[in-house]
Amino acid sequence: MRLMTAGLVIKRRELLEEAERCCGDLIQHTIVEKHDAANWPSFLEWLERIQPQVLLVDVEYFEGLVEERVRQIKTAAPQAMLIALHDMVDSQTIIAGMRAGIDEYFYPPIGKNLRDVLERRIDLHVKNQFLTNSDRKTIGFLSAKGGCGGTTVACHTALELGKRMNQSGTYHALLADLDVTGGDVRFLMRSKTPYSVLDAMRTDQALEMNSWSRMVEGGYPGLEIISGPAEKSLGRVPEQREIEGLLNFARSRYQWTVLDLGCGLTWNTMSILESINDLYLVASQDVLALFQVKQIMLELERNDYKLDRLHLILNQSAEFADPVIADEAQQILGISSFHFLPNDSSGLAEAHASGSLLAAHSPLRKKISALASKISGIELQEDVRSGGKEPWYRKLRMAKGVNYELQHQTTTT
Repeated sequence: MRLMTAGLVIKRRELLEEAERCCGDLIQHTIVEKHDAANWPSFLEWLERIQPQVLLVDVEYFEGLVEERVRQIKTAAPQAMLIALHDMVDSQTIIAGMRAGIDEYFYPPIGKNLRDVLERRIDLHVKNQFLTNSDRKTIGFLSAKGGCGGTTVACHTALELGKRMNQSGTYHALLADLDVTGGDVRFLMRSKTPYSVLDAMRTDQALEMNSWSRMVEGGYPGLEIISGPAEKSLGRVPEQREIEGLLNFARSRYQWTVLDLGCGLTWNTMSILESINDLYLVASQDVLALFQVKQIMLELERNDYKLDRLHLILNQSAEFADPVIADEAQQILGISSFHFLPNDSSGLAEAHASGSLLAAHSPLRKKISALASKISGIELQEDVRSGGKEPWYRKLRMAKGVNYELQHQTTTT
């Protein structure tokens, strides 16, 4: 479940303590961000960045400029429910605030009324979590078991999405390694920064652009990367609210956020799934991997996960172009969204040895590029210019491979 962000901008200690106590009772559903608003322009920048679903403001910060300051708040965070707090009944302030656009006005005791409003807002937020920021997507890649190539597919998909964002000149993509116990994004993308996703999650203060810029790396068109720890991390796994803080910030900055979720379905992974738009389950064609696919699907169904958001990628497949095999696999596994990727072990070995990603002419990279186009709905300009045609030698090799398989099947029968 995607957690709701509540912003607290409260000057008086007694009001702040009561609001914190109320939010603390809903800690499983909310992320609390605080600002002292001593500098009003700085506060508005903070508000525009975090985009809370609920904002609690001490009326003392209005300083007699109720209409003007409420208008500025609504401009910075138009979707936020604005709740004003005061230590007494002030009819003049209440009327001015309601006219300006304040949604609720509370004075002590605020506990029960505030809690009721927050609970209703949480219910609405959970119900509509994928209706907000519908143009910004978060997708995750999960390997059915080790060795299926989920990280490779995630890295190259993020690379291709970044290129598509770069050609528009407006948006960016983010690749984040959430396999914090031993992810390989740092190695594959040649990340040099000492910082990791754990630093971003466990910072004592809210994420802001200066600290974020130190933690991510570029070097690829339209793509920024935040890697897992540089060394094996066997400490506590991040809490859901820490992960949500990271994802909330990413959604405010990036058009596409690509998550490498490691391999296997864990409780921690399961808690992330409701925060992403689509899950791409990467498996090889061996029996053990397909068995794990079926087990993961059963577990997702038991947890009421909608399987229309699940897409299977059959990686390392020599038969990725065979529609008969695709139909059979869909019927056996009971999944409608299916993608096949070719086996390019020699290309991967060469890339790893040279410290680079797959070469542009790699058949696997080309298929991942096509997958990125399907995911984003955006064709790469160079593919459009070439007409998306494969070279003649690739078609010849594919034709020979299919003929060989047909002959082999005829001989066997």
